[in-house]
Amino acid sequence: MHWAVEELSVVMAPPPVGGDTVDWDALRADTGWELPSDYRDFVAVYGLGSISDSMAIRTPPFEGYPYGDHLLHGVERPPADGMLTWAANEAGDDFAWRCVGEPDQWRVVFRPRNRRQNHSYDMGTAEFLLRLVRGEIRPPLGAELALPATFTSWREEEEFLLDEDGDLEGF
Repeated sequence: MHWAVEELSVVMAPPPVGGDTVDWDALRADTGWELPSDYRDFVAVYGLGSISDSMAIRTPPFEGYPYGDHLLHGVERPPADGMLTWAANEAGDDFAWRCVGEPDQWRVVFRPRNRRQNHSYDMGTAEFLLRLVRGEIRPPLGAELALPATFTSWREEEEFLLDEDGDLEGF
């Protein structure tokens, strides 16, 4: 397990239901995409979900994937602009990888919603998230990330949205 995912699990509890299981070999065979190992470890521990109800983490599809859109949906390989978005916040800011070199060499790029100036971080996904939830880095977010950070998996979100009759709450 990547060191930053291990440390992240100490400061932001993983979901009690666990992460998601992606068949990374099948994904690579089907799409040609290989993704960074620290991100793969993050998905195994946390999975698809959100951090502090603000930052949505995207994943490739997996068995039981609940949505039509996913990390690689409609994305060219390589991406036309050289970046692959792996998260976004409620203000429309994106978190992406600059897809240069081998996947474990990809670095995080923060793209604010106005797209005026990208901010690059010389670190991978897991270290970026760890430092973000510790408050050690502060990209110019359009929506603040509530600290201490919490993670909510898609499964927990679905349970919250459904009442005991299986109907959407409020409808």
